[in-house]
Amino acid sequence: MLLNQRELFKLFAPLAVSGLFFPLARPIMNAAMARSENPEQALAAFAVALSVTMPIISPLFALRQVTTALSVDRDMLGRIRILTLALGGLSTLLALIVAVPQVYDFVVIETMGIPSDVARIAAPVLLILAFSPLLSVGRGYYQGILVHYNKAGPIGTGALVYVLAIAATLLIGHKFWSIEEAFLAAIASVVGQGFYIALVAIPSMPIIRTKMPAYRSELQTSNRSHKYLFLFYLPLAVSTLLGSIGEPAVLAAMARSAAPTASLAAFAVAGALGWLARTPLWNAQQVVIAQASSKSRYCETRKFMIRMGAVSLCVLALLGGPGISDFVFSMIMGIEGESKALAISGFRWMLPLIFLQAMRSLYHGVLIRMGRAQQIQYATMAKMPMMALTLVLGVSYLDLEGIYIAIGSTSISECVEILYLKRAVESIHWPDNEIS
Repeated sequence: MLLNQRELFKLFAPLAVSGLFFPLARPIMNAAMARSENPEQALAAFAVALSVTMPIISPLFALRQVTTALSVDRDMLGRIRILTLALGGLSTLLALIVAVPQVYDFVVIETMGIPSDVARIAAPVLLILAFSPLLSVGRGYYQGILVHYNKAGPIGTGALVYVLAIAATLLIGHKFWSIEEAFLAAIASVVGQGFYIALVAIPSMPIIRTKMPAYRSELQTSNRSHKYLFLFYLPLAVSTLLGSIGEPAVLAAMARSAAPTASLAAFAVAGALGWLARTPLWNAQQVVIAQASSKSRYCETRKFMIRMGAVSLCVLALLGGPGISDFVFSMIMGIEGESKALAISGFRWMLPLIFLQAMRSLYHGVLIRMGRAQQIQYATMAKMPMMALTLVLGVSYLDLEGIYIAIGSTSISECVEILYLKRAVESIHWPDNEIS
């Protein structure tokens, strides 16, 4: 059956809406921290704590794809639940170990080179964020069930309530509690995720009871083992893990470059705003997985993704324009001084990354659909050495503020990744008939 752009947009729209609400939380938290007594330190501390937890949390994101693809019956769902809880619990334990003072000092101060005043604020923030892995896998587990059974509406509602819960916690905490704003932001994040889980878990229960069969004979017995589930998950997890290591590396490079605290704060603000456009495009990967089952459908999906990437880039470019950027970064984001100037300039240089995200989602979706997820792992393995090399060269030989070294390194390494993925997709032998 032929695809058209309208059908693809109808599939993409609810995923895009839900993808916008969730990343809104970061700018809201940044805006609250930017209005604290020490805004640069608060923003930098939260960014540091988040970057330390991301390599631990990020491999868990792939569990949502496992649940979406394989929750065909309650027997299989039980196996997925065991895998989800085991990996979520292990990741939380690892995060708590990193939060131990001796380990924390070695990782954050000695290895990453974060200034001690920023590291001091980030320590209790990390302790709160250490529980994010369990919350993340719970959310992904129920989201996968909802998407598999075409009931994605509660995901958007949950994301909206997540943002509102964070905003309410920040307002209440700012008025009644005398604590560090970065620590308050971490508490707000956990509260918001708790509401999110509840709102996707409640509508999932009737699906499990009434719509999900106990056992489907169509699924091969050999695919019902924990080994099969783990091997299905592993390449996606490895690629996500390797990619997430990039953020601590980027922060470590900025900490060793000119204007470290201002660059860390500016990068946190500019990156959070840029992620508003990248997250819906990341969610679009599910559209590609569902639709790119033949060469003709792939070509139509590719056209759609290129258009969405271009539109997203143009919309975000408006925020970086003269006049508008001052309003957005000063009045809305609440950042001032050197950090504001670096954030605006850095945000403009980040814009091409939005289009690269559209291409990444296109190629990831095709490779997953065609059972070649291993190529995604190889692409990430090609990306990371390039990022390390460009960061080292930038810090060693360029007399630039750290944010520019970070953005340049990220852009170059992501281009390498996209080129590898493109070649992998071009080598696919498309089937004569569509894959159901």
